[in-house]
Amino acid sequence: MSALAEATIQHIIYLLWARRDHPGLNTFFHEYQQTQFWSADRIRDLQWQRLRRIVRFAFERCPYYADRFRQVGFCPDDLREPADFLRLPVLTKDDIRQNQNQLTARGVPPSSYEDNFTGGSTGSPIAFKVSKLRMASRKAMTQRHDYWSGWRVGKWAGLLWGHPEAQPYASAWGRVRNALLYREVVLNTFDVREINFVRFLAELRRRKVRYLQAYSRSLLMFADYLSKQNIEPPPLESAITSAECLTPEERQLIEQTLQCRTFDRYGCREFSVIASECEAHQGLHLAAETMLVEFVVGDRPARPGEVGEILVTDSLNEAMPFIRYKIGDMGTPLDGLCPCGRGLPRMQMVAGRVTDFIHTPDGRWLSGVAINTYLISQVPGIRQAQIVQDQCNRLRFRLVESGQGNQAAEDFLREQVPRMFGRDMSYSTEWVAQIPPEASGKIRVTISRCGVTHGFSGAVAAAPARAGVDPLG
Repeated sequence: MSALAEATIQHIIYLLWARRDHPGLNTFFHEYQQTQFWSADRIRDLQWQRLRRIVRFAFERCPYYADRFRQVGFCPDDLREPADFLRLPVLTKDDIRQNQNQLTARGVPPSSYEDNFTGGSTGSPIAFKVSKLRMASRKAMTQRHDYWSGWRVGKWAGLLWGHPEAQPYASAWGRVRNALLYREVVLNTFDVREINFVRFLAELRRRKVRYLQAYSRSLLMFADYLSKQNIEPPPLESAITSAECLTPEERQLIEQTLQCRTFDRYGCREFSVIASECEAHQGLHLAAETMLVEFVVGDRPARPGEVGEILVTDSLNEAMPFIRYKIGDMGTPLDGLCPCGRGLPRMQMVAGRVTDFIHTPDGRWLSGVAINTYLISQVPGIRQAQIVQDQCNRLRFRLVESGQGNQAAEDFLREQVPRMFGRDMSYSTEWVAQIPPEASGKIRVTISRCGVTHGFSGAVAAAPARAGVDPLG
């Protein structure tokens, strides 16, 4: 019966849902299944064709790019070879905040795009627009990587992900929809406590889940819980990790404890999947069919194996094109082809951002990545934010205002802090001119110094982190 249900969902229900809610998803997915095994030269040709098209589109439809390109003496006809791309100006988060209307493409109807926002994992959330067709291609790229891990449409998957609301499938209709389409067992990392681990584990076993997707440190906490309690893990095959960097030792702990392979994924709200790890585990394959990822050192490209600042150009989002977007991460381009046979270029992540779990007075552990996504990014009138937990029942919000006044942010926090952290959590706000970065150059967004260790493990602390691919995005 299980095999029949999986086949029905994969070949009928899912296809009908995608055709109705995400037109183009299935077409993109089948395209990406083929292009991943194209030669490196053929992939570069496709990438270059789409890049030239989006640059011309941005110049003709977006006043921001028309002005910026003219300021540097550039027009789309000048883009003859990849080296010419270095002439284009870099796009920053401040540029996006200050030029929303000028970056939105003229002549693109509002019904054809969706509003979105970043999770604020650098302390600087932004709002932006994504075309619905691009949303479909993003979902298809995510699905391609899911397939690399062994998962298939119709199979149950476990998610260790953060959302401040109740379980998304709490209602009767929600449970039916989940069973017939999404097939997700969710552990909400906005409410991490031992009883929820117990329930999550029981549901994984009941549903015979073989695949996990998780914030990296949430999965580490789960693995640590099983190890400390000497609990046999469910028979898993793979786990996809994102949002935060794991050390080799932490990755080894997860794989040994859960007895499954891990597949790293790098992405963000602005672009969804940027790069992902295949079964060869020799770097992350870049999603070159839909974007250009540059690694730059000053005004030159980084050499293979050299650390560079990451700039991303989305070649398919016509609602609000991002060209040479400074994402705030560092990475290393890799030379040569992967043993897996894919022609996609590869990269490695290096120093990333840092997030902590916040411990609440009522005994919950809240993922820092989830807090960034569902709280910091929503605070109105701020440019940057940092949450410091010096005591277990008190938070300090360090805020940099954006020139719109402070009252809206104060009102928002007065309402949302008790809802997310519980009514026993007190807080204060501190308005500052700037938030100093860590030695790595990144802003640490959540810092916990309360010294509490949870009842089943004391191993989880701060770790390098980076922008994660949220299923909601």
